[in-house]
Amino acid sequence: MSDVVFILGAGASKQCGAPLMADFLDVASRLLRTGQVGDKKEQFEKVFRAIGAMQAVHSKAQLDLTNIESIFTALEISNVLQKLPGFQPEEITEVIASLKEVIVKTLETTIDFPTSRSFIGVPKPYDKFAELVDYLRSEAFPNQTSSIITFNYDIALDMALFRAGMGPEYGIPPNSNSPTPIPLFKLHGSLNWASRKENGTVYPLQLNQYFSKYSISFPTERGTCTIPIGSQLKEYFSKHSDIEVKEEPVIVPPTWNKADHHQALSKIWGKAAKNLGEAKSIFIIGYSLPETDAFFRLLYAFGTVGESPLEQIIVYNPDKTGATDKRFREMLGPGAVARYKYKELRFDQSIEDIKSLFPKRK
Repeated sequence: MSDVVFILGAGASKQCGAPLMADFLDVASRLLRTGQVGDKKEQFEKVFRAIGAMQAVHSKAQLDLTNIESIFTALEISNVLQKLPGFQPEEITEVIASLKEVIVKTLETTIDFPTSRSFIGVPKPYDKFAELVDYLRSEAFPNQTSSIITFNYDIALDMALFRAGMGPEYGIPPNSNSPTPIPLFKLHGSLNWASRKENGTVYPLQLNQYFSKYSISFPTERGTCTIPIGSQLKEYFSKHSDIEVKEEPVIVPPTWNKADHHQALSKIWGKAAKNLGEAKSIFIIGYSLPETDAFFRLLYAFGTVGESPLEQIIVYNPDKTGATDKRFREMLGPGAVARYKYKELRFDQSIEDIKSLFPKRK
């Protein structure tokens, strides 16, 4: 049971360097132009060639070719229809795989982790967020159990929980070796999740496993580094296990029908829904509830059906236009609206605000 459920969107990881979905392709294009994509150049070029080919579709219908969510959705539908301008039907799956590689490489390149000699730390403000989670379970009165739901693929949050000795526990084996792990449900997959070739089973590479085989050493006392865990997944499993995995990590489209991924991720979605139903407090941070995300609306609708009374639901988002607030108010039922607040705060600002809601024993 979780007293507190955090729901983190792309706006949370934006503060440690990750691009928002609307900016993702611009950042990826810049990385390609400046020669920062390494051996993934072919995959980047293939994706941008596909986007260029979609201009023919755009001339006859409205299609957002600047948003990676829209592109991901368009390619998934193209695969179902077996039709993509400029590509043979059998090539469409290759384009989708290339898009996943673009996502992996872009996130790995843009998020910097602080280093001290060979020690790799946690990017801000995830370090403070992990401290908040630990505070809730050990110092707040009464103590609060927590779980986290995220739509993000990157491992900045994973790293924060790992360094704080809190797992994470992904809800699928293998389990964390932490004695007191925090549940972390990554609804769209993760850079460190591999997919078995024979049956598609998701197999997370725990960070303690990864760092036991890979290390980074710097001559300077302090600096930053990137962690290419997604790019090294296949290498890790081929060298250090008898598990044969697919080339790219488990990256699930943020929109469109997730039925193809149901078998692999249904346990995670089910556990996320269960924790939502048990929560007394729900904090949604850096997520704008786009109109296209029917999946989250249904997850919230069915997940929040439970016996535990909801005491508060707070959305933290710097959007000052009122649009995000309006979407959440329209989604929530009358009982939840009575407990609902919208605060125009960034991820880092939300941490202290949430902490103030759970004081220590006087």
